[in-house]
Amino acid sequence: MSWCGFRLRKVAVIGAICSLPGGIDTLPKSAGWKPRGELRMLACPALGRAEIENLQRWVTAGHESWSKDARLVAARALARMAPDFTGDATELEAADPIAEGSGDTTVTFEWAPLDGRRLYRVTVERFGWLLPIAKDTEGMVWVPTRIEVRLRK
Repeated sequence: MSWCGFRLRKVAVIGAICSLPGGIDTLPKSAGWKPRGELRMLACPALGRAEIENLQRWVTAGHESWSKDARLVAARALARMAPDFTGDATELEAADPIAEGSGDTTVTFEWAPLDGRRLYRVTVERFGWLLPIAKDTEGMVWVPTRIEVRLRK
């Protein structure tokens, strides 16, 4: 088998594992995590610094101003992950409430559908290195950095 064929096969296997419930669970059992009727799946959107800086330039130029609101960014990220989420940002609860103007750089929001079998947690961040592009803290974009889904068995 050629090197290219081996890599494609490896990617296909990894893709199949990640598509299974709990397949992208990053909490190792050796670290003391024991499943107790709950599965956890974790997704970490991979955006590079250059992509985030380009997004900040785009927003600073007057486009997509919703990116400056942590709750709206979390709602957009959740809408991509949860098929039954309506996209209404008011449905999200802050897991760690922050005071307006406190300067916090990380916020986590939670949402659970009515059946109560899943809990979605979306963490968004804004990065200090964007300040020279944004000109002020309120103009900085929020970026989803972690999405966790907890499934009850």
